[in-house]
Amino acid sequence: MNRILIGADFYAGNRLERFVLENEEELGIKDKVDATMVFYNHQDIYKYLQIYLEEVKTCFIKIAQKEELEILKKMQKLESKAFFLIYTDNRDLKDELLNFTTSPLWTQMTVASDADTEVREMIKKVLLYCFTNELTIVEISGYPISIDSLLYIEADKTHRNYLRAITKDNECLVRGTISDVKKKIPNLLALGRGLLVDTNKIRRIEEDGLTLCFVQSLKKIKAPKVCKKELKELKKHSKRIK
Repeated sequence: MNRILIGADFYAGNRLERFVLENEEELGIKDKVDATMVFYNHQDIYKYLQIYLEEVKTCFIKIAQKEELEILKKMQKLESKAFFLIYTDNRDLKDELLNFTTSPLWTQMTVASDADTEVREMIKKVLLYCFTNELTIVEISGYPISIDSLLYIEADKTHRNYLRAITKDNECLVRGTISDVKKKIPNLLALGRGLLVDTNKIRRIEEDGLTLCFVQSLKKIKAPKVCKKELKELKKHSKRIK
């Protein structure tokens, strides 16, 4: 059986349930979902996972307070094969949530936003991945990375042998090396030893000649100084990059 679980406070629970049900209808996957269930207490969702571990396909959870991270640690130990989307409107928790992705047993996306459009879009992507396989996905050490929305990948400065994958609306930590990713996604441009960029998504190179801005995103990344000449040539021969 394929069950979808939603764990959140009362307001967010109703909101997430509406987004999930709307996407189930829009994507035509209602016949693939046996049950969509809402929990207003994370402890209850943990107990449910213990009993129906093999039947849960997808789990959407809102984390509002730091104390709630403890229940995520308990869920993590269950080694569920479900895809977890962790949502928070508390930006102070974003980095701590990202740290959960350092476990290969924990497949998740983290959304740090309170914007309905962003949260709904991420729910849609998770449902596409779990029920239709229509997204272009590349797995890096078991982690699914959506090529459609990937902007860049950089070596993480905190976790050794981990990379930070940045997409239009999300980011996650994945185990691996820059050379591993380059082999799997050869169209990415290597800028120095620790940065891979999808040049098709660069919108602008700022006046310093190093700061890259991306289409449909406010995210930026600064390339190493040694790449200035290379980026100048890239901008010169591109009709899209300003």
